[in-house]
Order: sequence, then C-alpha cells, then structure tokens
Amino acid sequence: MPFLTGMGMAASMIVALGPQNAYLIKHGLMRHGAVLRIAAIYVAIDVVLIAIGALGVGALIAQATDLRFYFSIVAALFFLGYGLMNIANAFRKRNRNFDADAGASRYSTAILISVANPGVLFDTVVLIGGLAGQYDEISDRMIFSAGAATASLLWFATLAFLSFYVGYYVASDRVWRVLDFVIGVLMIVLAGVIYSSIQEPAVGAIQHLFLALI
Repeated sequence: MPFLTGMGMAASMIVALGPQNAYLIKHGLMRHGAVLRIAAIYVAIDVVLIAIGALGVGALIAQATDLRFYFSIVAALFFLGYGLMNIANAFRKRNRNFDADAGASRYSTAILISVANPGVLFDTVVLIGGLAGQYDEISDRMIFSAGAATASLLWFATLAFLSFYVGYYVASDRVWRVLDFVIGVLMIVLAGVIYSSIQEPAVGAIQHLFLALI
C-alpha cells in the first residue's frame, strides 16, 4: 500500500538526530511555546519538498550522480559547521531564559536548517520524492506522499511534546552544556560518515576541477 510504504520510508529517514531534531529538542527542553510552531514549520516544509520530489524532480536528481556527490559534500560541511557551533555553545556561559526568548529569529533559524540543509533536501526531494515518482498513477504518488507527510507530522509532534515534558526536569546549566556537547559530537561524527562515503569520488572531482581551471 503506497500510504504505508511512504510512511515507513519517511520514518526511517527522519527518526535520527540531525540539526532539525536537535534544534526542536532544545526548544522543547526550554519548555518554550515555540516548540510546537517550530514542529509545524518542519512538517510544512517536508510536505512541500516531498511534493516537489513526487512531481518528478526527485527522479531527475537521483539520475545525476555528480549532483548527488556535491550534495553529499555540502551536507558533510553543513553538519560539521553545526557540530562545531554546538560544541562552542557548550563552553559558553549563557542564560537559559535569554536563549528561550530569542524572538522571531528562532523561526527563521528553523526554516534555515530545513531548506538550507542538504540532508533534508536529499531525503525529501530525492529519496522520498524519487520513490513516489516511481508510481505511474498520480493518485498513488499522492497517497505515498501523504504517508510520508504523516510520518513527518507524527514524529515532530511526538518529539516536541516529549521534549517539552522532559524539560520540566532539566534545569541545570551543566545539563545544557552536556546536551550541546553531545549534539555537536554527533553532528561531527555524521559529517565524518558522509565524508568517508564520498572520499574516493572526491579525489576524482578535485582532479576534474583542477584540470578545468588550467
């Protein structure tokens, strides 16, 4: 059934600690009302990106191996930068209430780590959207996409509520420092995993770029 297939495929990709989930968890632990609005932003962006992929864009990108390679490079750099930023926060003295009242910038940040995140774009447009595009009937594509969107809604809503509840017990500055440090390390490890998977093709790409410049 396309709906369950789409839901399972999306769930296998979004249930992982990435910049989106980390940012949502941090707001939930702050017990800030913005956590639900951030979750809604994530779901809305996922729906749009999955729809774009289902219309055929995902299948076209999936066939372009060079584009997928550069996607991976940018994704590795993105995760590396985000990881280093979190580790720096772990050693920075801060006020929890100030962080929680970051103003409208928290929503722009939520949008940025979604639409400017190569990992999110690749998962939604290329992988999920590309699989939806394999169905000949447009109705089946819509059902598959609806299943994927449902998985996104359930995951982010659950994560928002759980982190908000757990936040009642998280108050010490030491906990926040540990959280930032752990998230930072995980992001750097993820960047390393992505880099190791593209290390050999990277040599050829660099040589090609060098020859083009000369």
